[in-house]
Amino acid sequence: MLCGHQLLCAQTVTSQEPPSPAPQATSSQQSLPSPPDLSLIPNAVPLPPPAPPEAAVIESDLPQTRHDNVYSASGNVVVTFRDRILRADTITYDRETGDVTLLGHVHVTGGENDESIQATHGIYNLNTQTGTFYDVSGSVGLSNQMARPGYVTENPFLFSGRKVVKSGPANYVIYEGSVTSCLLPHPDWLLIGSKFTLDSKIARASNSTFKLLSIPLLFLPYVTHPIDSSDRQSGILIPTLGYSSSSANTGSKGLSIGDQAYLVLGRSSDLTIGLMYYSLRGYSENATFRYRGLGDNFFNAHFSALQDRGFNSVVSVPASGGGTTSMNIYTNQGGEDITGAFRYRFSPTFRAVGDAEYLSSYIYREAFTENFNQAVSSDILSTIFVTHQQNGYSFDTRVDRYQGQKIAPTYLTAGEEVRIFHAPSVDFTALDHHILGTPLIWSLTSSAAGLKRVQPNFTSSGIVERLDVRPELSLPLSFAGWHTFSSIALRETFYSRSRRIPYSNNPNNPYPPNAAPIELSTPISRTSVDLNVDIRPPIVERDFKVPVRFQKLLGADVRHTIEPEITYRNVHGISNFLQLLRFDDTDLAADTDELEYGATQHLYFRPHINAAKAARENAKCPNRPVGSAYNPQAIFQNTSEAAVQDVFNPNPRDTNDANGIPSINATAPDSPTTTHAHHADPCAAPAEQPQQEWFSWRISQKMFFAQNFGGAVIDQRRNIFDTTLDFSGIAFLTEPRAISPVISRMRFRTSSHSDFEWDFDYDTGASKFTSQNVFADAHEGNFFAGFSYARLNAPGRFRTVVINSVTNILTLATSPISNFSQMRVLLGYGAPTRRGLSAAASAGIDLDLGDAQYITLQASYNWNCCGLSVEYRKYDLGTVRDEGAYRFNFTLANIGTAGNLRRAEALF
Repeated sequence: MLCGHQLLCAQTVTSQEPPSPAPQATSSQQSLPSPPDLSLIPNAVPLPPPAPPEAAVIESDLPQTRHDNVYSASGNVVVTFRDRILRADTITYDRETGDVTLLGHVHVTGGENDESIQATHGIYNLNTQTGTFYDVSGSVGLSNQMARPGYVTENPFLFSGRKVVKSGPANYVIYEGSVTSCLLPHPDWLLIGSKFTLDSKIARASNSTFKLLSIPLLFLPYVTHPIDSSDRQSGILIPTLGYSSSSANTGSKGLSIGDQAYLVLGRSSDLTIGLMYYSLRGYSENATFRYRGLGDNFFNAHFSALQDRGFNSVVSVPASGGGTTSMNIYTNQGGEDITGAFRYRFSPTFRAVGDAEYLSSYIYREAFTENFNQAVSSDILSTIFVTHQQNGYSFDTRVDRYQGQKIAPTYLTAGEEVRIFHAPSVDFTALDHHILGTPLIWSLTSSAAGLKRVQPNFTSSGIVERLDVRPELSLPLSFAGWHTFSSIALRETFYSRSRRIPYSNNPNNPYPPNAAPIELSTPISRTSVDLNVDIRPPIVERDFKVPVRFQKLLGADVRHTIEPEITYRNVHGISNFLQLLRFDDTDLAADTDELEYGATQHLYFRPHINAAKAARENAKCPNRPVGSAYNPQAIFQNTSEAAVQDVFNPNPRDTNDANGIPSINATAPDSPTTTHAHHADPCAAPAEQPQQEWFSWRISQKMFFAQNFGGAVIDQRRNIFDTTLDFSGIAFLTEPRAISPVISRMRFRTSSHSDFEWDFDYDTGASKFTSQNVFADAHEGNFFAGFSYARLNAPGRFRTVVINSVTNILTLATSPISNFSQMRVLLGYGAPTRRGLSAAASAGIDLDLGDAQYITLQASYNWNCCGLSVEYRKYDLGTVRDEGAYRFNFTLANIGTAGNLRRAEALF
């Protein structure tokens, strides 16, 4: 038996060593047994005596009496038992049974759920936490210990009733009463019924009436609601309603109505399935599966589809004899969209990750998604990979698929897509390993991939094999504030197929216009040597004393730093760039001989402390330790770019774009929820004020000594190489050139309420801005605003003289130019949880066409614990979508939301 084990019975022995056994005669053929190792036997520890039964503490204004185990008290009686406090005018307490009889102004508080019960009289058992109360008003999960009450659980409940029976620590039965989650005495909504049953997980009611703003709205024969937010329950969700109208040529959706069912599949997974009906278009199905495993393991999948009835529209098309004619066009915008993502960790160094999407039609997503950023997205990337990483070595296997729409379909022309596959790619990487006894560092990148490319005028035959190996040797050095990083790498790449160069009449443009690639079965390889020297001179810095009139903005001191950088790179050996098929950035390596130079400037400041305010705060709390916020003595420390905290956006809205417009993954808090959060200790030591970056400006440019990049440049084409792609996202090579555009990245953050950024590429040869991006954000109190401007005018540079050999006429020609200007604005007032009125407006405008691609107007009004939000959204996406949609939602705090305006799409 386990109870007889010597370790379990160790408390019965003494701490003295047992006496040695008497010696016994043994034969020479038998040896003595080994003595026991006493160090392996733990010392005996006596168990503490059992604690006496806990007794209640009774306090009262009048003298107390006792008869055997029964205590009686009157006059503001307070009984304290563990975490429970009972108050009443008169109390009788039986210590043996734990029963307490309470009369007059009864108030019971405490417990894990922070319950509060007020009644005229009742009976309560301290040991079982059960009882019966009469003429009750109470709450569960609502703190009353502070001057300003606040919710302490996600689903607080307030109730009242003629009789309340408490049958357990968190179980209640309410007779002839009401239930709400709003603060009393004037709740926004109220459920009135003859009987309510509440336990730790769910609340049930039968024959109840729902009142909103004191107006009876619904009779509910039976209703349930979860109390424990962590306990999920299957059920039917609140239906959604909506309406949208469109122009005659893009198709209206009409009235939409839908609903979803939620199914709990276990502790770690659930499924939501739904159906939406558009009165003018047809049925749309959707489903979402979620699984959460151990640690960071998860799997999510979403499906949506539409069986579109289509619509007819009359459009004008060019006539054969000139002019235009009308044509009746039938359009079907149905499709399917399936997304999935997972992560599974086999061990701390071995994991599998995937993120995949299948979209049958870009038109379907553009016409039916409610998110503008997703509607205009034309790229889909699906990736699944398995990786093992340990000690700086990484072994990866991945399969991915890129799908990009390059030309949108119209009534008269089909769209064009490019699809690229890695099926699969096996990569091995070794990062920065020191050679023992030397300052040298070696690294290696290598891959073996099977590739395929499909586009309208070209499809690679079968799978193209590619083997790429790149070992590198580098040497970091530092002296007198100078830092250098030199490296040399040898790269060898083998392709199982190559590309034919057709050679047109123009030697600088070997490919005729719109020529399709021609694949050859001849293998090809390239060999290159990559030499790189990165030089970082010492940082130049200086501290300035700020004039008094500017100290309110910048503080007392400002530090200015200048960080220069110089990089020389030489790649040679790639003489067959035009003979390589293109699949990814590995194939963009080209010869180059270049010098990059630039500098980054920073301005750092320490926030200004208002002396008068500091004096007032310290006077309120004379015993508070003085912190750096009111006695700033810290000096500027490491101000290198890598060491300075990025404070441009201390509370980033990372799921929104520059104007706060939500993306597909955006989230927002429940709206509305009046939480009455507890205030922080006003006398706590103030937090350390960190140094902040007010301004940064990076300027850089490249000089090319090999202007034709080893013969890879083609005139009047966009030439993209790895060295230009890493420098700027704008293609600027349309002919051999000696110097790149100047890139500038400028950021301001003059206060915690405003941010500004201006990025541009300026082509000195063409004397024009090839790209400009301006971002601005401001917020003060409940007001907020955002602005962005994007301008692209690239990659044209020089005008070229073309001579017609037949007519000898001179013609000025330029390389193709991508030209567009777009602006986004956002204005708003309020917050999701703010009581009262909130409103916001957002718009995206195409300045070239003079049209608004989208306009969003939202308004909401939040009462104590319910709110109403309405929205009008206008889409103008060319011939695919010209729609005006009306949406709304009505929210009951801690209950749910009815309507089709999702929280993630709120502008405020």
